[in-house]
Amino acid sequence: MSSAPDSRPAPCSRTLRERAAQDDSAPLYGREAEEAALVHMTVRLGVGTPGVTVIHGSPGSGRTRLLQRGAAFARAAGIQVLTAPGPAPSTPAPYAFIRQLRPPRPTTNGRSRAVQAPTEDSVQGWCHALLATAHRPTLLVLDDVHWADSHSVQVIAGLLRRFASAPLGVLLSVTSARGEFPDACAGLVDQVGAFQEGTGLLLGLGPLGVAEVRAMCTAPGLPVPAASDDIWWDSAARLSHGSPWLLRRVMDELRREPGDLHAAGLRTAFTHGITAARATRAAESATKLAAGPRALLRGLAVCRGLVAVDQVAALVGLDETELPGALRALRVEGLIDFGDPPGLRLTDCTATLLVGMDGDERRRLHVEAARWAHRSDADEQALAALLLNTVALGEPWVPSVLRRTARTRLEWGHYTEAAGLLERALREPLSPAERAEVLLEAAEAYTMATPEAAEHRLAELLSGTQARPRVRTAAVDLLLARGEPGSALNAPARLYGNDGAASPGVPREVRLRPSDVVRRSGSTAQDAGAALHRPPGPDVDPAALAAAAWRQTMRGDDVAAVREMCRQVLRAPLDGALFPRFIACCALSLTDTHGTARSELDATLAEAGHRRSPAVVAWGLLLRAHLSLRAGDPDTAAQDLAACRSLARPEVWHPSRLAMLRALQIQLLVVRERYEEADRLAGEELPLGAEDSSGWIHVLYARAQLLLSQGHVRQASEEAEECGRRLAARAWGNPALLAWRSLAALALQGSGDHDRAGALFAEEARLAERWGTDSALAWTELRQGLGSPLPQAARLTERALRRLGRAPATRRLMQTVVAREAAGSHRGARADAAPLASSTREGRTPTTP
Repeated sequence: MSSAPDSRPAPCSRTLRERAAQDDSAPLYGREAEEAALVHMTVRLGVGTPGVTVIHGSPGSGRTRLLQRGAAFARAAGIQVLTAPGPAPSTPAPYAFIRQLRPPRPTTNGRSRAVQAPTEDSVQGWCHALLATAHRPTLLVLDDVHWADSHSVQVIAGLLRRFASAPLGVLLSVTSARGEFPDACAGLVDQVGAFQEGTGLLLGLGPLGVAEVRAMCTAPGLPVPAASDDIWWDSAARLSHGSPWLLRRVMDELRREPGDLHAAGLRTAFTHGITAARATRAAESATKLAAGPRALLRGLAVCRGLVAVDQVAALVGLDETELPGALRALRVEGLIDFGDPPGLRLTDCTATLLVGMDGDERRRLHVEAARWAHRSDADEQALAALLLNTVALGEPWVPSVLRRTARTRLEWGHYTEAAGLLERALREPLSPAERAEVLLEAAEAYTMATPEAAEHRLAELLSGTQARPRVRTAAVDLLLARGEPGSALNAPARLYGNDGAASPGVPREVRLRPSDVVRRSGSTAQDAGAALHRPPGPDVDPAALAAAAWRQTMRGDDVAAVREMCRQVLRAPLDGALFPRFIACCALSLTDTHGTARSELDATLAEAGHRRSPAVVAWGLLLRAHLSLRAGDPDTAAQDLAACRSLARPEVWHPSRLAMLRALQIQLLVVRERYEEADRLAGEELPLGAEDSSGWIHVLYARAQLLLSQGHVRQASEEAEECGRRLAARAWGNPALLAWRSLAALALQGSGDHDRAGALFAEEARLAERWGTDSALAWTELRQGLGSPLPQAARLTERALRRLGRAPATRRLMQTVVAREAAGSHRGARADAAPLASSTREGRTPTTP
């Protein structure tokens, strides 16, 4: 059928754009060239020249919106427009897609009419019906032709062979990827590409560039990052794949609920929104796939690039002849890339793509994928991630892969991931000895992430009888290193024992059975025994010897004997228990043997690092910071505290450990005269249980030093005396640990209570003389000398400094700190004297609050 072209003059390009803008005002970004091509086709069609244009690109590239813009141009030119919006139903009847052709709404001249179906469904009949509709310039707008039924595709192909006989234009869209098209419509695209003299046109839509992405994001008026932030905009374009659909969806969501969103918050919200939108897109596209491509997509999602694509096809039951077509279908839908093996393009969330899959089939696929990946010598990190989703395989390589990967995760500080891998390893059938090793490794990871789970795993390990001595020793080290040091110092000898022959020097009646470590009602694994109360023999094991040395140190008896006991502990091989060595180093430092204590502690810390035990390393760093402050080395202490905090988040620390960390931080700030920071830190609340720990005693002492240095003498004396009461409750009387008496006495002098101050100075001097170390005596003498205005006080100061002559760093630090404390005491005395003098002049009698 032929029809005379419309004799009316065709509108110009500018007029078409203005009219189309009234019909479709939504802007298109980065598609100026494509719009110009559509305008040119419309102008030609308006004067009766037929033509066909194929808009192709990946899903979300804006094909439908550009198609709608082309239809708006045609309506603006007075051309009849018939649309098939697509996609057709999932199981379409013959000609279902083409049957949708109808005008979207009457045009201004009211002459559009729907296509009349032929009396008999056939390709030829539908072609004649469509040509009959084109009694004047007509545009057929066909969206998503790749989802059309095969009969409708044949009609379109037949129409393209005949449409030169009528003023008919065809504008259709199909999905594509790098020049590949779905098998269903590849012939149509080839047919259009063969047209001559500009009758056929292929418009490929690529991703938007950075400038277009920025224009789309700034249009809604949200507080986006500055245009000069090139790094962020590059990242936004890469994250969204330059997809207009993804960008529009995310910006619409943000615009609907912007709240108090700011530029920095938008970055996070944008990232989360893009990730969610891509997952949604992947799920929607997957549901439309045929059975073969969908099965291949699921196989690729599970295998994660670890298995060759032909093996993946075999796993999901896809014939090798079907593989090329299935791959092409997935690529043109934008679900996979062109890699070998191909990777997922829209989402890494496997669960999204496995929705609707039978549970047994899903488990089988995961198991077979893991076995194939292992046979293919796949990367162990990726293989371990695959094993997390499998049932127990019962094959010896599985726990080995999981444990090696967990060790790598631990070294990187990814403790939660490491714990998950080890929990998966525990689901495999293991020998009792190997299970104990995995339990220890899991406890190490849990200690740095969820301490309660660590305690359960340690209790399970220590309640068994098959753990090797090395594993049991490491488990007890970990148990003690993460708990309350005060109670742990009393229990190590009993915890380190096993059910074999009694260790030399440890009486059987004080040994602890491993099963006693299991949690009981009202107790935890840290409360696993009472103290040893009898002195060790010459061949006693290091744990009992360290406990005895610590008790004797706290009583302040026989410093020479304590030194010898500590040296005996440190002579033990480094491959044994580490916690007794920590105790010995701490006690040795209190005997003023700082050099030996720190060098031995360095060796012990190195061994803890070699054992990959971050919890034990953290405790060792905390102890070394404490020893460094005692030795007058605040710089090393600061480095160790920073390293200690970097190992784990504060919320996973035991309250006692956190209290000790807080005390050392305050003391370090006081030494550096950073009182405002120290005040802020001292006022921060510690978690429940911290005030009942031994670490809280150190916090009280540090706060007393801070208050006294600032001249708050009454509060300082209260904190120092509370520190003393708590030490007395533990029978820890040695002033070498914390010289609280002289600190309280210096504060009491500032508040005018000289009698109480004198009694405390005398008591501390007696106890320090009994212990006999220079540092313990120096603290007492230096505070008494610098705090008193009497002439004989100078002799005490000189004697204290002479005692510290062999330790210049300690002498400088101690002299500086005590000088500031004394200055604070004098300021407090003057502050108290001022109201007293004022009340006396006014004839009033002052009262003591």
